[in-house]
Amino acid sequence: MLTNRRRWVVATFVMIITAIAYIDRVNLSVAAPVLTKEFHTNAAVMGLLLSSFTWTYTLLNVPAGMIVDRVKTRVVYSAALLIWSVCSFLTALVNSIGALFGPRLLLGIGEAPFAPAAIRTLSDWLPKSERGMGGSMFISGVALGSAIGPPALAWLVSEHGWRSCFIASGVLSLLVAVIWYLWYRHPMEDSKLSDTERELILADQEPYQQEGRAPWGVIVRQRDIWAITSGYFCLLYILYTFITWVPSYLVQDRHMTILKSGFATSIPWICAFLVGILAGRASDIALRRGVSTLNARKIVLVSGMVAALAILGTAFASSATVAIICLSISTSGIIFANGAVWAATQDVVRSLNLSGSATGFVNALGNIGGILGPIVTGALAYATDSFVVPLVVAAGLALVGALAWLFGMRARPVVEVPESTMERT
Repeated sequence: MLTNRRRWVVATFVMIITAIAYIDRVNLSVAAPVLTKEFHTNAAVMGLLLSSFTWTYTLLNVPAGMIVDRVKTRVVYSAALLIWSVCSFLTALVNSIGALFGPRLLLGIGEAPFAPAAIRTLSDWLPKSERGMGGSMFISGVALGSAIGPPALAWLVSEHGWRSCFIASGVLSLLVAVIWYLWYRHPMEDSKLSDTERELILADQEPYQQEGRAPWGVIVRQRDIWAITSGYFCLLYILYTFITWVPSYLVQDRHMTILKSGFATSIPWICAFLVGILAGRASDIALRRGVSTLNARKIVLVSGMVAALAILGTAFASSATVAIICLSISTSGIIFANGAVWAATQDVVRSLNLSGSATGFVNALGNIGGILGPIVTGALAYATDSFVVPLVVAAGLALVGALAWLFGMRARPVVEVPESTMERT
């Protein structure tokens, strides 16, 4: 019954917000070929611009995660969406390549709380046995936004100019900010959540070890967190390379028009969206069948990164069709693994009441890869006048990430915090 599925309505809303976050990120990528010509710049400079969002985003992920653990996600999510909206509107007003950096840096500030808020929301609403599915729904929003964003935005750019796509994404963010604030409540405050479902959620969640929060530094002492973060660095290098450069790759190396590249870009993300939903169910099923917690997540993490090696096929394919098929496999692998990152993170730190802070930590260090991906890809594409070398580098990072997860994560999390070190509120 729908009355006993409210937690999945919340998870779906989180997925929608994630999709909007990535539409706000990918709008510049879609407009990049037009902006490169209009503002007389090159791939190396565009690589810096495409990466600039991640500079402030990465820098502020840790403090944003700490804020999420202290401020209601109802408020944090709504404020973040408002900032995304403002950034899109400001971008539509600029008249030089240099002026584009301002709104992108501000967007990084506004999006810093979004992943911690998403994971905190899912941690509050889902029992342990459903975290894999919840994490995959969250991360499938990445694929959903990246699938519907490029063709819709490419049509706007082609028909109404590049500024129109930023106006559209701004209106969308503003609308959802209002809806979330009016609709969302914590499960302990949600009058529409049935007692049966509330009990189901609470019965399969780890009890907090203390009334307050453990010292934040306890996160840094977790080996599993470092292993998760190392692999996530590699994953985000590849993910941001795909998000920022695939439209330009299809225009430059595969000789597509802006409009055609927008639709072609959506194909791998549609595949990834469908695969991403399956990923969470795979790790949850393994968990229910007796596989240790982190091993259940590790199966998904490692297999996803192995699939991402298909990017080598994209680099050396003789036709655009084969290149897109290989890109679809690789993108699906990235999304397949991505959801398990957040399920594993919750498994390690849920009992410490630090889901938001740990997410901020993993996301901050992992996003260093997100910073490097667009910059290195742009520099290599500019130096070689091709995307072959950058794609080979991305494949190398997929292998490194798979090995980091395979050998770095233990069979199950062990989290012990001496009572004397607890911080009481």
